[in-house]
Amino acid sequence: MIDRSKCPSSRAWSLSLVLAVFAGVVMTGCARGPRIIDPQKRYAIDRSVVEYPNDVALTPYIDGLTAPVAVAFETDEGPYKDAVLIAEGGDTPRIYGFKPDGTQFWVYPKHTRIPFLGDQFALYGPIGGMVLHGGKVYVSHRDASGMGVITAFDYDGSHSTVVADLPARGDHGVTDLVVNPSNSRLYFGVGSATNSGVVGLDNWEAGWVEDYPDFADRSYVNLKLNGYRFTTVNPNGGVLGGDDIAVTAPFQPFGASRQLRIPASSIGKPTAAIYSVNIEGGDLKVEAHGLRLPRGLVFNEFGNLFVSNDGMELRGTRPVKDDPDAVLRVTLGGQIWFGWPDYSTDLQPIGQPHFQPPLQMIIRTGYPELAGVLDHESSGLIPPDRQSLVRGVFPPLSGAAKMTFVTDGAGDVFRPFRGSVIVALSGDRSPFATGGQKLRGPQGFRICRVDIDSPNADKAQNVSDFVVNTQRLPASQMKNADPYAMERPIDVKFGPDGGLYIVDFGYMELKNGRERIKERTGRIYRLGKYIPPATRPAVTAMPE
Repeated sequence: MIDRSKCPSSRAWSLSLVLAVFAGVVMTGCARGPRIIDPQKRYAIDRSVVEYPNDVALTPYIDGLTAPVAVAFETDEGPYKDAVLIAEGGDTPRIYGFKPDGTQFWVYPKHTRIPFLGDQFALYGPIGGMVLHGGKVYVSHRDASGMGVITAFDYDGSHSTVVADLPARGDHGVTDLVVNPSNSRLYFGVGSATNSGVVGLDNWEAGWVEDYPDFADRSYVNLKLNGYRFTTVNPNGGVLGGDDIAVTAPFQPFGASRQLRIPASSIGKPTAAIYSVNIEGGDLKVEAHGLRLPRGLVFNEFGNLFVSNDGMELRGTRPVKDDPDAVLRVTLGGQIWFGWPDYSTDLQPIGQPHFQPPLQMIIRTGYPELAGVLDHESSGLIPPDRQSLVRGVFPPLSGAAKMTFVTDGAGDVFRPFRGSVIVALSGDRSPFATGGQKLRGPQGFRICRVDIDSPNADKAQNVSDFVVNTQRLPASQMKNADPYAMERPIDVKFGPDGGLYIVDFGYMELKNGRERIKERTGRIYRLGKYIPPATRPAVTAMPE
């Protein structure tokens, strides 16, 4: 969402003041900002704090990050070869990197940019993903009007738009990016506008309904609804004669319920879908639809696409209980429907008893039980094939995020895991994601390994912990936590040295449905070939 309180309403600042501030930043730098940790001060984090595989060491690599969401490595020849790039997706999105010699450089914003002068191009968060290809940096984000965009940057800061006007004004925006190695097309996800198909009070709490009252989920195909209409309190009740009760139907804006048939998106851009586009823009295609939040995308060495998809949550007008997160296989060009919002993320009918929310959470909306809202046959929707498409299942609310495959490019120490996919689980988003209900315990906050070739992939028997805090808690909830225990891992990528680099988003809490981020608590770890640790630095608090 756009925080309008942070948007300047005038340009009253004097040029002299702006130049003075700019000069101060250039002269002094950001002393407490991102930094590569001195190699002499890196140490192997003890396995009494974080568990990880044998024959490797987990060491802190980069510190002082604010809401980092993605990491990538430049492999093309040139002045930036082997550089590490980082995308930060907080209130002020930033893209920058470090060359192998430790020199920091900026992609966005360029350090020469003066506020309110020159190029007025701006990124708006959240940043969903970043990928490097052909000497360019591709980033997914929102624009000033809340729509989704993918922008291609050159290292000199110049930029061009690959695709824009994506339906990203709701709960979820444009997600991860990946380049198909066989045809160099760019693949990406767009999340759903709502939790489970119905705009409700949770979306008011998140803030976007007031800004975009006409927005709702958009379908890829023509839909016929089953006729469910959900009632809630109307936040606009009494204002200019508004009704106290709002009645809302699926795939319609808040307070709208008259349509029984929902037309497909007139511009061919649905929510809850995976797309592909020419790397230079144009020829946009929908590859799959009915995926609530496809946060991570990755191709294996055989050209098969896999996606991590986050399940529906116990919140809003149509709450869903215990919908897991999952890794799914996507058939390219098949335009398969993956079931949302009538199937769980592991592709089971949502009307089954174990998905039913507490009665008191749903009866107030007009119905005593959770059921499918779409007429599948009339809509031409074929139920998804669970056995062939589900390749891994995680507990509900785990926060399955970005992922990577263990290929021959990984270091020799990872050879026993070749062919597996490594997935970052960024953790639950309670109490917002649970409608205020108390969790039995934190979910996610770890790195998992998934054997995607397992015949029991749909039964969660092929998922194992790979890197996890020993207390099974995020660092902020651990007693006597080591300053380098993990908080919210969100991305994993292998570097050119064969090491696995783990991006930790850092400390975040949800208040009134919105993220509150603690600056400079994000970091990047390296997991790789064991190196005898240097003398451990004396650290008594979280590093700045």
